[in-house]
Amino acid sequence: MMTQSQQKQRVSITVDSHLLEEVDKLTNNRSAAFEEGIRLWYAKQIEEQLRKFYESRTQADVDFEEEWATFAQEQMEDSLRAENL
Repeated sequence: MMTQSQQKQRVSITVDSHLLEEVDKLTNNRSAAFEEGIRLWYAKQIEEQLRKFYESRTQADVDFEEEWATFAQEQMEDSLRAENL
C-alpha cells in the first residue's frame, strides 16, 4: 500500500485509444489504474525470473536441495523428540 511519504513521479505515456476508453469506463483515476497495471507487470517479471532460475537448476542442485531438506527435517524431528523426553 502506498504511504504519504512515498514520492510519485509524473510520466507521459502513449496508450492505445481503445484501451484508454475501456480504462475510463472502469475508473475516474487513470493514474491509479496504470500504477496498478505496472505493479502487476512488475510482479509478473519477477515470477518469470524465478521460474527461469528454477528451470535452469542442474540435477546436482536439485539433489543437494533434497538432501539438505531431508537432513533438516530429521534434525527437527530429533530435536522435538528430545524436548518431549
